[in-house]
Amino acid sequence: MGSSKIKGKAVAISVPAHALYTAFADMRHFVERLPEEKKQGITATSDTIEGEVQGLRMGAAISERIPFSCIKIKEHGQTPFQFEVSLFFDAADVQKTMFHMEVDAELPFMVKMLIGNKLQEMVDKITEQLALASEGKISPEDLKMDPFNMA
Repeated sequence: MGSSKIKGKAVAISVPAHALYTAFADMRHFVERLPEEKKQGITATSDTIEGEVQGLRMGAAISERIPFSCIKIKEHGQTPFQFEVSLFFDAADVQKTMFHMEVDAELPFMVKMLIGNKLQEMVDKITEQLALASEGKISPEDLKMDPFNMA
């Protein structure tokens, strides 16, 4: 196992911090945004989400909520490796939030070989897409959150 620590770049999101935080504070919101064909086999509650990704059973659970400033998400269920994703919301003004993600994962060798060098790219792509969606440059339905298909 190898530890991977990624700090994503900060982006300005044209949404108030409380609204952006609220969108991420309930795991069911992630499922709502998925295309219909991707929803099969995915279950979510306000605190957890589970499903299959590239043949691996994966799950995540919100482990900490600091209202309007931070959400921490950890592995859940039968997930084959440990990880923590921290989402940071910093109100720049009433209509703008500086947002960034940090990922800390203990990846098995094979998983690290598959995605280890793409983690930074994946984190940055997700934050860039959120910023574009907040500016109306892409629709929320077009957000590509599949870490293995970020084209």
